[in-house]
Amino acid sequence: MDDDEVSRYLLERALEVAGFVVTSAAGVQEGLELLRRQRFSLVISDYRMPDGTGTWMLRQATAAGLLEDTEVLIFTGSTHLEGAAGLKIVSKEQGMDNLVAQVVKLLGAPLPRVQESSGDRPAARPEGARVRTALVLYTAGRSPASMRALRQMKTLLAGYEPSQVDFKVVDLAEGRPASAEEDRILLTPTLVQRSPLPRTWVVGDLEDTTLVSDLLDHSGVQRRQ
Repeated sequence: MDDDEVSRYLLERALEVAGFVVTSAAGVQEGLELLRRQRFSLVISDYRMPDGTGTWMLRQATAAGLLEDTEVLIFTGSTHLEGAAGLKIVSKEQGMDNLVAQVVKLLGAPLPRVQESSGDRPAARPEGARVRTALVLYTAGRSPASMRALRQMKTLLAGYEPSQVDFKVVDLAEGRPASAEEDRILLTPTLVQRSPLPRTWVVGDLEDTTLVSDLLDHSGVQRRQ
């Protein structure tokens, strides 16, 4: 939680690069609303924001039972803090690297990102083989929904001829490429059939892959015998 847009963006990117999944808020009330809807492993808050202080917000959240089993940090450039007794304070002057180190100390290192092994790569396409469909799965790090969607796609595609499917995974936690703007991605996970046209979107964790298999069949992708 930080009302300064630049500081919030830099903090979010530093933690994402380190492998963490991040949700951001621009102030005290927005942060409280997020805590009412979802549980987090860690809350990082600036101290002074236009709609209140981070310490006041943390007291309110604690009283409402919203911070059970949740670590908290105050990340601030302020030197005089009220109501901060017992809270861990990290100075912005010490930089993002120090903050990330403190987060790792509190939570442990995040799980490594899934790396594509040689066994996960599509089989080499025979010369002249026709790619019948191009699919892009947009994910958000190791979020449960993204990991489920990826597993579902791997299971589904195992039943089709790999030489006829161009399947790519774009992890938006590592940055937002131009293709995400072209595909108008607002939520993750989202699967996009980029070709053949018309472009088609399937949003969600793909628990039901019927629509995806219908797209593959309609594109003429052959099933494995």
